[in-house]
Amino acid sequence: MIISFFENDNYSDLYPLSWTRPCADIRVGIFTIAEKWKHDLNADSIGFETRDYLQNKFAKINKPNIRLNSNILPNKEIINSILDTPDNSTIKNGEQIIAIKGTGSHTVEMNIKFNSINRPFHIFKYSGEEIHSDFDRITENRVSQPLSTTNTVIGDNPIFLEEGAKVECVIFNTTEGPIYIGKDAQVMEGSIVRGPFAMGEGSNIKMGSKVYGSTSIGPYCNIGGEVNNISIQGYSNKGHDGFLGNAVLGEWCNIGADTNCSNLKNTYEEVKVWNYSSQRFEKSGEQFCGLIMGDHSKCGINTMFNTGTVIGVACNLFGAGFPRQFVPDFSWGGATGFVTHKIPAVEKTAKLMMVRRKKEFDDIEQSILNSVFELTKKLRTWEGND
Repeated sequence: MIISFFENDNYSDLYPLSWTRPCADIRVGIFTIAEKWKHDLNADSIGFETRDYLQNKFAKINKPNIRLNSNILPNKEIINSILDTPDNSTIKNGEQIIAIKGTGSHTVEMNIKFNSINRPFHIFKYSGEEIHSDFDRITENRVSQPLSTTNTVIGDNPIFLEEGAKVECVIFNTTEGPIYIGKDAQVMEGSIVRGPFAMGEGSNIKMGSKVYGSTSIGPYCNIGGEVNNISIQGYSNKGHDGFLGNAVLGEWCNIGADTNCSNLKNTYEEVKVWNYSSQRFEKSGEQFCGLIMGDHSKCGINTMFNTGTVIGVACNLFGAGFPRQFVPDFSWGGATGFVTHKIPAVEKTAKLMMVRRKKEFDDIEQSILNSVFELTKKLRTWEGND
């Protein structure tokens, strides 16, 4: 089976994360949305129908058997419904298209319950549920590596260690959910980890860290201090003391030592979050919402973020005080103001950071960042753009 992922016109509602990846490549739990569908449908290959500047990295595929809505998280009911529907059907749930089989020449209406990622904060909102589901996907008919007796385990949910995982003198509480430790990942001594929790290949949790549940860490990340219900796409660092909660970080981000982010307003009111599509702050429906940060962004030591702060792609933040709650892409500065983080400086840092993870900042990565720089120019009002 060959499957492809199409994007609705509302992909901009997932900026800044979807500036640099198709919506289906967003990680929610252990897997990306595309990886979940590929597993559940037992697909041989996948493709992406995305924006032109992303297509060289995320290849399109010809004549897919099924085209899928990039925003929808699969579950058993939705998978069975798709498989049971005749070929050449467009499967809809109300006004929302779920899938198109073959030509999609006739419509099939269904009443199916599912979660959909329509805003960045939905990623951590559904993280706990998705860790549970992904844990079942990734561990089915497999046996964990043994857990050292130096560790303390509370609760009855399982812990799964991939080959090469290193875990010593850690307190695990699985009462609320399972714990997954990826290949060659490490949880250092003195750390306390509550499930549901997942960390990807090659990631590290530093000594004495406090990791609350519904947290998912992608591959090759470093985590330290206190984190609660955060999701990191991969290759990013929050390696020092400081608090980060109800947050999403993209790839190639770095959080400076003693950085803290509020995830709850002093008034306990609903958090408003910047939306790129409407160009204004919108009610999130969430009481807890911390930081949303796009790829290649960084902040210096002792940075403070207000509740519901959105940081665009390739920003470099530093200095005293709180930056504004929306920082446009390619910003350099802090609470006292911004200038443009120029492309040559962004590329230089990206090359240095990526080589540390044995990744190359190639022409394709360069082209994507250049495209995003041009597309976000109007947001950097200090440049005098119309």
